[in-house]
Amino acid sequence: MEAMKPRIGVFFCDCGETVGGLIDFDRLEKFAVTLEDVEYVESNRFMCSADAAGRMNQLTKKYKLDRLVIGACSPRVYGDEFRKAAENTGINPYMVEIANLREQVAWIHSTDRDEATAKAEDMLSMAVARSKQLRPLTRPPGAFVIEDRCSGCGICASTCRHGAIVLREDPWTGKRVAQVDRAECLACGACVAACPSAAMDMEGFSNEEMTAEIDAFTEGLLESKEPFPAILVFACNWCSYPAADFAGLKRMQMEPKFRVIRTPCSARVDPEWILRALSRGVDGVLVLGGKEGHCHYEGGNVKTKTRMALLSKVLRQVGYDADRFHVDWVNSDEPEVFRDIVNNFIERIEKLGPNPIRAPSNEERPTSALHHGKDEYKHPSYRR
Repeated sequence: MEAMKPRIGVFFCDCGETVGGLIDFDRLEKFAVTLEDVEYVESNRFMCSADAAGRMNQLTKKYKLDRLVIGACSPRVYGDEFRKAAENTGINPYMVEIANLREQVAWIHSTDRDEATAKAEDMLSMAVARSKQLRPLTRPPGAFVIEDRCSGCGICASTCRHGAIVLREDPWTGKRVAQVDRAECLACGACVAACPSAAMDMEGFSNEEMTAEIDAFTEGLLESKEPFPAILVFACNWCSYPAADFAGLKRMQMEPKFRVIRTPCSARVDPEWILRALSRGVDGVLVLGGKEGHCHYEGGNVKTKTRMALLSKVLRQVGYDADRFHVDWVNSDEPEVFRDIVNNFIERIEKLGPNPIRAPSNEERPTSALHHGKDEYKHPSYRR
């Protein structure tokens, strides 16, 4: 039976003109209408108000929406309230995706309305793409095992610092399979990124959700050297992402050349994502975690440091300039550090020039172990 197509409602929050005054909402609404599976688009002065929640309820029922994308403030600010409002409309609260247009677009790029709007379009496109991969949940997000892929190697169990994963043996086949104790799982995602056989995944930050965001941002990059530089930032939910929000709250101005993807922990960042982004034309990838001793998950950043050091060697081996990839550390109360790290990385990439894989024709585009013609590198876990 063919799955039903998503019916997405997009709602923008003007936040009392503190967002709409800095982003061209008319242009953004027209762009949203063009996105596949978007059924309704509307802007409101305050999406967090009871009036807006009531109107969203009515429109959800009228247009038979089954998921929502809200372009507003940081998901760390009103994310829970928006999910409750969605639940009141009859939509599963986990079928809501939030595009951070206030702190991480309007407020840090307030001097260039056109560039800020272009970034808002990208962030919206990424949020809509991710929303299509959302699944209704009846429990909080966490890791799970795809048993027919599990080899019983035990890497996931050794990676988990919280004792949430054990190996059990099937009494009939003798095969060892990993099992997640959801009561103990903190949903950091370190085990998912560590699994060599794509047998681990997690709700809330699944492989499909994350790669959908990457693919939405990178669409068309291979066919052109503009916009340049195209930079992707993976930021952890507890340290570097709130630092980015804090930079917005302090109205620190930054070059609008980067797009942020939020992860639960830097240890959730799969090396496959970096390879995928670079093979699809991204000019640089930045991974930001919390400083050592400050990780919300007690050591996820240490795993990130080790894993990404190995990735740098792999990038060189397959023909990429490892300077296009960087890992750094920033705590939630260090917006200046976030600004400086990102701005310095942008300067580095501008000196390197566009990713050599980006070219106007196939004849000019080099091939490597990760790229052959127009087909991007894909790990088996990403094949539908």
